[in-house]
Amino acid sequence: MEITRAGIACPICPATTEELVYLVLSAQSPFPQRETIKDRWCPAGCHLLHPDRWRKEMPPLPGDDVA
Repeated sequence: MEITRAGIACPICPATTEELVYLVLSAQSPFPQRETIKDRWCPAGCHLLHPDRWRKEMPPLPGDDVA
């Protein structure tokens, strides 16, 4: 199941980022068993206006190539 939720603070502006999160659910538990953040963006558009700074200052997501 995928949900969108508020994430961490944007390093460029005062907005809170949005995250697309994949939740692994179980029939035996009412709580998610595992979650993976698939995407993160700033609602103010900082990820589009300043992409180099955004990639440099945001923590990497699972699967991102860390160089």
